[in-house]
Amino acid sequence: MNISTSQTLLGLLLKGGWLMFPLALLSLLSLYILVERLLTYRRYLHFPSDFLAEIETHLSHGDVTQIQSICAEQTNIIQKVISKGIAERHTAHAALILESESGRVISFLEEKLSLLATIAGAAPMIGFLGTVTGMIQTFMAISQEKHHLSAQVFSSGIYEAMVTTVAGLVVGIIAYLGYNYCIAQVTKATARLNYLVNLFVAKVR
Repeated sequence: MNISTSQTLLGLLLKGGWLMFPLALLSLLSLYILVERLLTYRRYLHFPSDFLAEIETHLSHGDVTQIQSICAEQTNIIQKVISKGIAERHTAHAALILESESGRVISFLEEKLSLLATIAGAAPMIGFLGTVTGMIQTFMAISQEKHHLSAQVFSSGIYEAMVTTVAGLVVGIIAYLGYNYCIAQVTKATARLNYLVNLFVAKVR
């Protein structure tokens, strides 16, 4: 039964016509981006429950030694930026270096998200294009039938219209939800990072 169901589903998808191929490519690309970004965020946006509180406390007191000790045990973005700030704190442009490092880290977190947003917008449009081409195909078939109209005349074009529309919407919805989730993670991390960077500039010498 499972084999029959999978064969039926594959056959239905193939009825969507050639536009199913770019939609399949976009679906694979969006899944790759989502998995890659989620793994990246899991690695660099993972903060132990007491890490941020300890960093904030020691930054408020300008305790560089304790900050270095805490950061040595972490591999997240806060550790990377704060460690860079500590290493450059005695230079003439320490604040600019810290700001530049923060921008670099945020840019790293936002990688590929613009492409994911593009997929979220493009996939439904490709689906709607399939609707138009499918209906054109249907009306062309009707115009060529002068006497007897059968269901077979309509089926091919209508299949293409409906299947590509559904596929485009599914790919677009997944990409859209994934994009918004990733943006929420980046925005939250950016707010934390900016706060701690400003605290570092104000308290650490």
